Amino acid sequence: MQVIPLILCTLFHVFLLLPHANAAATISKTITVNKNGGADFSSIQAAINSIPDYNNQWIKVQVAAGVYRSPSSPTLSFPYTSSTSPFRSRCREKVTVSFKGFILLQGEEAQQTSIEWGGYSGDAAGDDTATSATFTTYGANFVARDITFKNTYTGNTREQAVAVLVAGDKSSFYNCRFISVQDTLCDEMGRHYIKDCYIEGAIDFIWGVGQSIYEGCTISTVNIPEQPGYITAHGRQTSGDPSGFVFKSCNITGTGKTYLGRAWNHHARVLFHQTSMSDIVVPAGWDVWHQSGHENDITFAESGCTGPGSNHTGRISWAKKLGDAELQQLTSMSFIDSEGWLAAQPWA
Repeated sequence: MQVIPLILCTLFHVFLLLPHANAAATISKTITVNKNGGADFSSIQAAINSIPDYNNQWIKVQVAAGVYRSPSSPTLSFPYTSSTSPFRSRCREKVTVSFKGFILLQGEEAQQTSIEWGGYSGDAAGDDTATSATFTTYGANFVARDITFKNTYTGNTREQAVAVLVAGDKSSFYNCRFISVQDTLCDEMGRHYIKDCYIEGAIDFIWGVGQSIYEGCTISTVNIPEQPGYITAHGRQTSGDPSGFVFKSCNITGTGKTYLGRAWNHHARVLFHQTSMSDIVVPAGWDVWHQSGHENDITFAESGCTGPGSNHTGRISWAKKLGDAELQQLTSMSFIDSEGWLAAQPWA
């Protein structure tokens, strides 16, 4: 993992979109995608490219069932525009949503609608961690439903191979699947809601500096030689930073032993609340990683969890026990949605 050098640029474009965030949740236009033809576009990226930057009306991109592996990837509007880009020879579809807001990406069903790409940090195309992502979104006000995002790289499990990078504010995912091994879901920054999703990986597979609630999700670890793995790696840098990962009513399962998380920065903040934990969770629970000496600044906490993995015998001594007020603050939807942006997003 590495710090992604797009934060200031992303914030600028997010704020440009903020005045329109509470628009009525109606669809102004529907664009259809079918890899087999008979739709507006045969590739998802081409459909996204047809939407103007800084769009402020909700547009639905309806994706027909299929595994989207186009024979040659379409030219990307951001950040790759060269016709000689090495990505054009890949036999999968890489999708980037630049600064295009108010997009609903709707699949037919997550098990049947899949976007796949095989990039990894240091590959022949020159990818780094961020650009390895199968699906990337920087635009504020984004919704995805019923789609699988998969990084198909199956080489060295120590290579970062991102399935989704989400850096736009007010983004939500419902009934989606995120699949890779290392760095699966880059929850880079912004306020996000991930509901009833399946997230699979082994090492730091939910990571970033996002301010996010994961509710009703299945978190599945895969078995790798370098066990145990790590579910989260949060990068909160200061005590005043509002970011954090909150997992509510989730289920931790899989085949590989794992820590709940490790601290990517001094003030990392992760809470598992009322979550079922199988015995794949190692007794220590959490790891300080490179932040030794900052244990008192790190907020790693569990509340009301069940299952053999929730047994605190052997837990690290510096795990936080949150008071009622802080627990309420983090588990309430107001942690990410004090202004009602979720209700202003379309459902269909």
